[in-house]
Amino acid sequence: MALSKIDDLFKEYTQKRYLDINKEQFIYLVNLMPACLLAMSDGIIDHEEWDTVKSLTKILGEEFATEDLGTEKEENLMLIYRGEMRYLIKHKNEWQDKFMEALKEYFTENEAATDFIEETLELFVEDTDAPEVLQLRNQLGI
Repeated sequence: MALSKIDDLFKEYTQKRYLDINKEQFIYLVNLMPACLLAMSDGIIDHEEWDTVKSLTKILGEEFATEDLGTEKEENLMLIYRGEMRYLIKHKNEWQDKFMEALKEYFTENEAATDFIEETLELFVEDTDAPEVLQLRNQLGI
């Protein structure tokens, strides 16, 4: 059976980044990409947007930390997520299409997962029908 795009991306990304997280933790990293793209739609991530990214990484760190991450597992995972968001912002052109294509396929099998995307997008815009939001939704097929 062929691997899904998420599986392929998980393997490629974690090998390239020497990242030791599990697939579930990685999927939530991938799920942050649309919100990051929305935050960068004006060309920069301002202080307020970065604070929102940090809050999201803290929540995810607390929610998905596993024992193999050490005694401060929640903080360790939060720092991994935060570091990867910085990396993805700087290397957006290398990863954006791969992440978005993997998410699009993932959502066809996991429709409920789109709720997380919708919630994170709402953190970055007041108008959820703004053209850049509609464009992201269209790109993801949601």
